[in-house]
Amino acid sequence: MTFKQRKLLRFVVEILCLAAAFAMSFMVRIDVILSWAWGKRILLHIVPVVLLELACLWLLGALRGAWRFVSIHDVKRILLGLIVSCVPLILVRIVLGCVLPPKDPRMILMLPWGVIFVNLCLAFLALVGVRVFHRLFYEARIRRQLSAGSPLKAQLSAKTFLIGEDRARSIIESIRMHPELAIDVIGVISHGESIVGDTIADVKIVGKIRDIPACAKKYDVTNAIICENPGGGHELREILELCSVASLSTRIIPQFDDLVEGKFDVGHLREVRVEDLLHREPVQLDKTQVSAFLRGKRVLVSGAGGSIGSEICRQILAFEPRMIVLLERCELFIYEIEKELSAIAGQTQIVPRLVDICDIPRVEAVFEETKPEVVFHAAAYKHVPMLEYNPGEAIRNNIEGTMNMVNIADASGCEAFVMISTDKAVNPTSIMGTSKRIAELYLQVVSKTSKTRFCAVRFGNVLGSTGSVVPLFRSQLEKGGPLTVTHPDMVRYFMTIPEASQLVMQAGAMGKGGEIFVLDMGEPVRIVDLARDLIRLSGKSEKEVPIVFTGTRPGEKLFEELGFDEECMDRTGHPKIYVGKLRPVERDRILEGIEKLRPLRDSQDNAAVRRVMSELVPEMMTPES
Repeated sequence: MTFKQRKLLRFVVEILCLAAAFAMSFMVRIDVILSWAWGKRILLHIVPVVLLELACLWLLGALRGAWRFVSIHDVKRILLGLIVSCVPLILVRIVLGCVLPPKDPRMILMLPWGVIFVNLCLAFLALVGVRVFHRLFYEARIRRQLSAGSPLKAQLSAKTFLIGEDRARSIIESIRMHPELAIDVIGVISHGESIVGDTIADVKIVGKIRDIPACAKKYDVTNAIICENPGGGHELREILELCSVASLSTRIIPQFDDLVEGKFDVGHLREVRVEDLLHREPVQLDKTQVSAFLRGKRVLVSGAGGSIGSEICRQILAFEPRMIVLLERCELFIYEIEKELSAIAGQTQIVPRLVDICDIPRVEAVFEETKPEVVFHAAAYKHVPMLEYNPGEAIRNNIEGTMNMVNIADASGCEAFVMISTDKAVNPTSIMGTSKRIAELYLQVVSKTSKTRFCAVRFGNVLGSTGSVVPLFRSQLEKGGPLTVTHPDMVRYFMTIPEASQLVMQAGAMGKGGEIFVLDMGEPVRIVDLARDLIRLSGKSEKEVPIVFTGTRPGEKLFEELGFDEECMDRTGHPKIYVGKLRPVERDRILEGIEKLRPLRDSQDNAAVRRVMSELVPEMMTPES
């Protein structure tokens, strides 16, 4: 049967249900004693009443849902549509009752009160009932196919616990809408105050978190689905450890904030990730402010192919700018992000440009061509040990490249310029961190006399970014280990790529000129704990994949900082963004210091570069041995 034929058949069934309900309402009204007078009234009213009901149901979208996926939302729409259809009938009944005398023949046009309300109930039961019956038939047919040996049975046929009751009802309903997955929910593990023995959607609460191993053994369960990320990473670690003790294969459903509201589906099931263990609260953007900052604008992103730059481009696209200019010197990176964005760009123009920010004429040509109004400067070298070995490149790219971008944006009359900085710029011990601090200082110098709103946004490590520790650990896991950690006490702040990118946009929208914004990075995390989490999530133990301590690398600190000793951090209008009260910047000293650095940009002399940098950044510290 074709789609159009199925749709027509469904429409005919709905008409028959409404007609039968209307006829039955008269039968109830007259105690099933049908006379010709009552028969005429049924025939007179049945067509206009059914047409009125169909019109109201269609206008409210109650007739468009697929029957086999009927949900509580469909039931609500059906009820609302039928109630709305009763309003004209009630009004006609009231008006005719007031105007016509009791024995007037035209009283036949009036529907009795009992018929109106009984018809509402019977029509509701008929329309919902036919949908529920269809869904039950569909699910039974799928189960018969699975029992007959369908390949679908192999996907997930083991007995399963749901961990966390707050979202359990919607998840159970979603699972029942997908019988092809053969997920057999045996029970719910309570994460809150729910009483063991109670039921949720006919599924029993079988125990608390601490009871997972005992319940798994009692009910012979082999799978677990974590329905909600608990209040902190340590609680999720506890759940994973108990599931590991019980030999349960564990998966998680993302937070509802990550999904479109009302569109949750078991298709969102995924493995537990290290980001879940960090448990960062979702970022709440001031979308009105960010939209005013970006909508309809020409936006340029340098380093657009990198981890942060590419995610900034994705986030910007949601606010419908007129143009996004992708500035990137790696051909492969810019090809990938241009292809991705072009597929979803809509009315936004995507302009890819292969450019090295150290090439001043080329950068000027791109600014002249595209006339950007907002610039996000994410292009930089960020690998700490690599720049210790190549200090001249930190001067060339991180300092002079940023100066080029700042000067050209200033000369072009850009509205706003947002530089991506780092927590390693605070009391820096590394060439990389110091180069970023000098870039911040230059940005502040130019900001004093420019009409462009210059600001910098400083944050810590970004999970999964190119060259960061998580991809390194995953690569080592794939090879069977060991995982290399520099020091057992090394601590870092972490943030997810989307979170960092969103807060960069928010800070850019808030900037008035010269600020250095600092993002709230949450609690610091020990690198060795991160390594242990990844080993556990891979299904292995430290005996199988050992952790080896290799010693700190050139330029590294055990502890990173986010603010200056010399400054106080003020709150902004956003709970996760702070702004530094910075000491005055001496323009001449900064410019003279940068001029002293220029001759060293081709140098490999780490000591000489450090000596000149420390004159510019007195808080620069000697690396820990």
